[in-house]
Parts: sequence; C-alpha cells; structure tokens
Amino acid sequence: MSQYLVLSHIDIQNANSIAGLTWGYPAITHFLGFTHALNRKLSRHYEGAYEGELTGCVVISHSFENKVYQPKQYADFEFIQSKNPPVLAKHKNSSPPIIEEGKMNLTVSLVIELDQPFALTTEEIGKFENAILELCYSMRLAGGTILNIKQAKLLSASTQEQHTSMLRRIKRLTLPGFVLLDRSEYLESHYQAMAVRHKENEDASSEPGLLDAWLDFAALKSKAIPLLNDGQSEPDENTPANWKYIAKPNPGYLVPLMTGYKAISDLYPAGEVLNTRDEITPSRFVEAIHSIGEWKGIHNLHSIHDAIWRYEQDEQWYLCKQGSRAKDSESLAMQTPAIEQSNIINFNDALNLF
Repeated sequence: MSQYLVLSHIDIQNANSIAGLTWGYPAITHFLGFTHALNRKLSRHYEGAYEGELTGCVVISHSFENKVYQPKQYADFEFIQSKNPPVLAKHKNSSPPIIEEGKMNLTVSLVIELDQPFALTTEEIGKFENAILELCYSMRLAGGTILNIKQAKLLSASTQEQHTSMLRRIKRLTLPGFVLLDRSEYLESHYQAMAVRHKENEDASSEPGLLDAWLDFAALKSKAIPLLNDGQSEPDENTPANWKYIAKPNPGYLVPLMTGYKAISDLYPAGEVLNTRDEITPSRFVEAIHSIGEWKGIHNLHSIHDAIWRYEQDEQWYLCKQGSRAKDSESLAMQTPAIEQSNIINFNDALNLF
C-alpha cells in the first residue's frame, strides 16, 4: 500500500528567496527540511504508535511574489531591505544596520510520502489530519511564516485502479499548479554536446566546463545579428545590429536550481566546531550544488512517484533527487496509469480526467 499526505495551498509569508547562486524561489532543501522537521514532530506526537517516516515530498507551486523593486527601466531588480531592529527614537545617533536578505511570499502545495502506511479508521484519519495542521502551524517553511493551509488529506492506494484514482484526487487538490521536476540529465547531455563540439573545433581556445553548460540554462542570452551594407563583408564598430534571443538548450519552463551540498572539509566530531546549533551532532563545512529544474503543469503528471524529491547521501555528496528510491516493478506498475494522458487534450476530455 502507498500512502501520501497532501498539504494543499500553503500560504507562506517572508520565505527565503535566495538559494545558493540563484534567487526567486526557495531551494528544494527547504521543502525537504520542512518534511524532515514534520517527521520528527510526528514521531514525538505518535511516540510508540507509528514507526514509519516521511521520506520525501512533491513540490507544487501556485503563486509567488518576490519582494523586489527596479530602480529604473532595464536595471537589475533589487531586494527590498529593512533595518532590524526598526529605527526608534532612541536610535538618533546610531542607526541599526541593514542585514541584506531576500524575502518572498508564496503559495505552495506539498505531497509528502510515507514509507509505512498508517492503519487508521475514518474517524482516526480526521483526527490525524487535524493534528498535522496543528503541527504545521507551529513550524516555519523556507524560513517563512505559515499563514494558512487550505486542507490536509491522507490518501491511500493499493491497486492500480486506486493509484489512478488517487492521482486524480491529488490533482484536484493542487490545481491550478506547477510541479517541480529534476532535469539534471539535460545539463549532463548539454555538457557532453559542448565537449564534442570543442573537440571538433580546433580553433577553440579553452575547453568548456560544467559552469558554462549550467549558465546556458540559467542566463538570459542574446546575440547581435549585424545589418551589413551592400558590399560590406565584415561588421565594424558602426554597423547596426538586431538582437536575437538565444533559446535554452532544451524546451520547457527550465530554471536554475539548488539541489544539495558538497562537503569541503572533513567530518568533525560533535562539539569540536564552535557555534554550531547543537553539541551532539557531527558537522562539516559544505558548499551549494546547482542543477536544472523544470516547472510543469500538474495536469501533465503521470506518476506521483516520479515527482517525489528525496535525500540521497553518498560520502561527501548531500543531494536532493527524484526517483532515487528503489521500488520493485510491481509497485511501479500500480502507480503508473496503463494509458498515459496526452499533453494536448480538448476541454471535454480534460473534464473527464478529474
């Protein structure tokens, strides 16, 4: 049996907008961190009654608003800053400093995976959902304050037909929205293609790196097309030009994404590093890892399993990945509908899907 906890339309205020080298949306580590924190609170709430874990989550975005402004036309956006603590009458001679930070408001839904199903009656399920809401309101998500959660639902499925029905119900609970998908394979294939082109071009001065490949997805690039006069073979500094947008290497709503951390130091025993959060957990220094993600309409999702983000730790790598949990072919077959939905459907067919 598969079981999922759906937290529908979570309104969050003043969430962290900066993630590694990127800004505009919280890192995936924020959402998995919230899932892990909820798992610890749930374990204490049901101590001895439930030994399972919340192992991953699906991230579905509904709306977001970054707290930024544009000083003038065509200028870079800047975050709206505030002085903390606020300026008071007693601060006449010394003004509080501005701690630079990026904040945003957003509405997001989470579909959280349970590795072991709860065996509850209908009445107990209602109490469990209310308990989840109370726990969530006492927490922070991506550093922001949770203002409202539309509803919490515990959904279960065993057979293929039940999985298909559950997927449709999850879509109804999270529409309209866009699900975040891992597209790290796009970055790998684009880097390999760049390496092949470099070998074929003998005049190339430097070999392209992974950062160059990542910037092709992350940066907005334009190319100047010179307007040559009659008889002019090469442009000069006075030649006019039209600017043409350079599309990203792959189609889709692709975005740069922070997906974890890479260790840059040894693992220190608990209490050895000063000013850590606690003295019982080993610690090490890390740097952010970046990849590529895609926002895709939730109505195009064919399997919840394919969209679940989970932690994966391999020696010095601490990554967030999708589809990393091994499952047998039988359970995968039950979660994948026998007939996949087409991306292009008419209105009547769309109504029948839900």
